[in-house]
Amino acid sequence: MAAMKRICLRGLCFGVMLITGVTAQVTPGQEYRDFTGSNGVVIKAVLIDKTDTEAILLTRDGKRANVPLANLGEADRAYVKAWSKEKAVFLQKCRGLSIRQCLELRGYESFAYRLEDNSIFIDGKINGKAARLLVDTGAGTSLLHAPFATAAGMEVGPMTEKIFGVSGEAAAGWTPVPTMQMGEAVFKDRRILATDLLKDRPPGMKSRGDAILGADFMSKLDAVISYPDRRIFLRPDRSDQDEAGLANGSGALDFRLFKTRDGQTLRGKVVSKTPTVATFQLIGGKSLQMSIERFLPDDEIYLKAWSQDGAVFLQHCQSLTVNELLTLRKYQSFQFERRGNHLFVDGTLNGKTVTYMIDTGADSSLLNLAAARKYDCDVGPLDQQVWGIGGSAPAAVTKITKLTMGEAVLTNRKVLATKLTRGDDNEDIGYVGMFGADFMRELDAVITYTENRIFLIQR
Repeated sequence: MAAMKRICLRGLCFGVMLITGVTAQVTPGQEYRDFTGSNGVVIKAVLIDKTDTEAILLTRDGKRANVPLANLGEADRAYVKAWSKEKAVFLQKCRGLSIRQCLELRGYESFAYRLEDNSIFIDGKINGKAARLLVDTGAGTSLLHAPFATAAGMEVGPMTEKIFGVSGEAAAGWTPVPTMQMGEAVFKDRRILATDLLKDRPPGMKSRGDAILGADFMSKLDAVISYPDRRIFLRPDRSDQDEAGLANGSGALDFRLFKTRDGQTLRGKVVSKTPTVATFQLIGGKSLQMSIERFLPDDEIYLKAWSQDGAVFLQHCQSLTVNELLTLRKYQSFQFERRGNHLFVDGTLNGKTVTYMIDTGADSSLLNLAAARKYDCDVGPLDQQVWGIGGSAPAAVTKITKLTMGEAVLTNRKVLATKLTRGDDNEDIGYVGMFGADFMRELDAVITYTENRIFLIQR
């Protein structure tokens, strides 16, 4: 069937393994490229596969040829070396999948979070008691609201520790937490600081959350926060216990959590479906058929929307990283720096290179007062207030002419500026302020702890 020949394809001479009797069709989205042979002649073809020594090309007339890399020019050899079949298949077959579908297919459990102002809240359980969790990348450690901890039957330790916020400080005590659960992710026997999250607040004010879920737990759960999807994604099998049976880290990423209306949890992948019944492959290879209507609404929607595109993704594209998936969707990304559990990204402020802290817990972006003045912002009078751990602090409405992060450009914005230092006003704290949830919502941000990256796209 195959024969080694030196042939001429539309004037371009290659030493090729010509596959006779075989034709292929170009899938929409495949990329035609000008390939240059050793004689300098150029043709258009699609790279459809490769080996260490050959490029498999498909010409416009449907002929497929195995071309030795040595017979290509230097630029074409570099292109073939960098080419990824997984990425090509994704662009050809799977680009219709949402970020949510791609992550859930890779084994993430997702939660539709609530936005209150711009802050992210999800539901969980602490020591068996229902809890409202504020997701806060700006919090170096998770925190319990001390009255909630006591009401949930936990013993708050001596208030001998101190925690600091944008507006002051508060006493805190280490508190043993028997269990902390978010969906199927369960942590046992942890110690978390408890404090009065309402310290120095006006009488009658209620706590926004029962606990702050900080970067310590977000990192452990390989969290992905997606503003365009309005969802947070966690890997339950990265917790102490996975009720679906993967706490030991076994199992491929293509086994997703499914939950039924009667409280069952299974981890499997869909291999086929009818309009009413889905067939699953479970861990260990067993098959199971279940009525789609037996599942909780989110899973029922997922099963009804299941497609062969998803099956192709699992078969060919599951090795793609979150970074690669989002880059293929035209997001720009930045490696963030971890300082303790805080996240920092470089950008500019009025044309000067600066560093911002990424803070999902900040409803609005906030500048350090000294930095705002240093970088030529128009700082108004200190007639406003910001609230945080430790009470309130005076703040000023501040006009920013231009702020950038990569290719994203924000112009003529107003934010608040306050003193973020605890000593000298001109103390260098290593960043100019907090890049808050207001800007992250506007730029459809996605934050992934697995790869330490933040992704932005300006629509």
